[in-house]
Amino acid sequence: MKNRDNLTIIVGILIVAIVGLTIAYAALSTNLKVTYSNVTQNAATWKVAFVTADSVSGTAAGTSATGRSCGTAAVTETTVTVAKTVLSKPSDACSWAVTVKNTGSIAAKLSSITTTAPSGVSCTGTNTGSLVCGNITYQILKGSAVLAKDESLAASTGSLSLTVKATYTGTSVNASAVTQAGAGFTLAWGQA
Repeated sequence: MKNRDNLTIIVGILIVAIVGLTIAYAALSTNLKVTYSNVTQNAATWKVAFVTADSVSGTAAGTSATGRSCGTAAVTETTVTVAKTVLSKPSDACSWAVTVKNTGSIAAKLSSITTTAPSGVSCTGTNTGSLVCGNITYQILKGSAVLAKDESLAASTGSLSLTVKATYTGTSVNASAVTQAGAGFTLAWGQA
């Protein structure tokens, strides 16, 4: 009988221990439960692009101070591509005004400039802001300086006025005009 009483006490202790552990676990589970409601998160937006007349694609009219008839430049969000350019004497030049705007909520920094050579022409200075193609030099300028990597644009209101310029850089008059088409600059932006 003594063994039976001991066994009853042990079983009782085990039952109390199991019930206590169950209650403790339930209490711990309840205390660890975390819920969120009515949380508003403002998502960051990204939009850095060339613009013409408040749109992200189109054309930029060419202008010339040297009496040249300059075509247009095709403009997409990331690329400016110069149409046919005809230049023949020193100081001949065509230019196209473009703007880059940052309408996103994150500050941006220019991470690379990729160039496209005119059709059928070999060039030097690729993937910079200045591309030399025979007697014609193409540049993407901020003011009078060649655009370079690490240029920054503030979030939401950042704007950068640029000029793409084609200049005849030969030292004498070419017997026939130099005609090139398709030179371009592609700008890639990253988070500042």
